[in-house]
Amino acid sequence: MIPKSKKGFIVQKGDPSYRRPSGPLWEPSADIYRTPEGLKIKFDLAGVKPHDLEVHLINSKLIVRGVRRDSFITNGWSYHQLEITYSRFERVLTLPSEFVDAKVRTECLDGWLVIHIDRSP
Repeated sequence: MIPKSKKGFIVQKGDPSYRRPSGPLWEPSADIYRTPEGLKIKFDLAGVKPHDLEVHLINSKLIVRGVRRDSFITNGWSYHQLEITYSRFERVLTLPSEFVDAKVRTECLDGWLVIHIDRSP
């Protein structure tokens, strides 16, 4: 879980002890942009609550993981078609070496997780 601050969410550095449960994890889509300050990475995470997200920077790996839960009440309903994935997810991106010890900020906006990564000093 990422503790909330006034400016967004605090990024955890470290924590290589994460173990995957059995079964495949889905990988959310991401767009990566270069900016004069560094990188902006946008993840499509509709329906994921901020308290169900983790962001880790370990060496040159950016790890985004969490869970999307189906909180919609479906008591007494039967399914006609299901396309949305509800489960744990993880996405690991390898960053260029210039971002190994970079400053990282995150924000959640309308179903998007936006990660701001500034160049290392």
